Amino acid sequence: MKQILSILTLFSTLLGWGNTGHRIVGKVAEDRLSNKAKRQIKNIIGHHDLAYISIWADRIKSDPNWDHAYDWHWATIPDGEVYEIGKHSGKLVDKINEFSKNANSADMSLEEKKQAIKWLIHLVGDLHQPLHVGNGKDRGGNDIKVKWFGEDTNLHEVWDEKLIEHQNLSYTEYAHFLNLEFNESECIKWLVKDFEFYANESKKYRNVCYNFETNNLTYNYLFVTKPILDMRLMQAGVRLADLFNNLFN
Repeated sequence: MKQILSILTLFSTLLGWGNTGHRIVGKVAEDRLSNKAKRQIKNIIGHHDLAYISIWADRIKSDPNWDHAYDWHWATIPDGEVYEIGKHSGKLVDKINEFSKNANSADMSLEEKKQAIKWLIHLVGDLHQPLHVGNGKDRGGNDIKVKWFGEDTNLHEVWDEKLIEHQNLSYTEYAHFLNLEFNESECIKWLVKDFEFYANESKKYRNVCYNFETNNLTYNYLFVTKPILDMRLMQAGVRLADLFNNLFN
């Protein structure tokens, strides 16, 4: 029983950007899909948009049938190392690669394709949250207790939710802001099409997450981290759209 509870606790604390963040990624991606990719995806998953589907993987966390998926949301790269499949805990990159093959495979059933697409929408977002590529020491910042403008929280939650919520924008407004903030030439340069590379990116930006002198995080921390936050949200959406455009074109 203790083992089950510890797994559920870990699962509940490692669920990506939070609802708004995942919806931002979904909205950015949706706006960049080709017409053909949109049609193909809707034929598989129905008429919900990517922003709506993006939090499906969080909604199933209370379903015991998905307990085995607790380590799909994160990867581990210790300080001083680069990502190697299977070397450390967390199956985030492995599952993105797996679902990328399944999403439009003739060998998969309609339900298997649907689940692959739903997982990809969520996990590509997770991959771009720097603390979902943890150092293996503090559960992706969950064990780092901090305050956010005086409110008790932890470092992981700051990056999942607090930084985004502080902007006081809806997910559609935030996605629109990001589309204005980053030009197309920048977005094209991000398309490496290598999820191991993207994991190593998150590990690089992870250092910024820990860059604070006091545990009461306020405007100074926001000033330093927001450019990274915005870039990672936009990169996730751009790369998710590129993945789907390639899979379904």
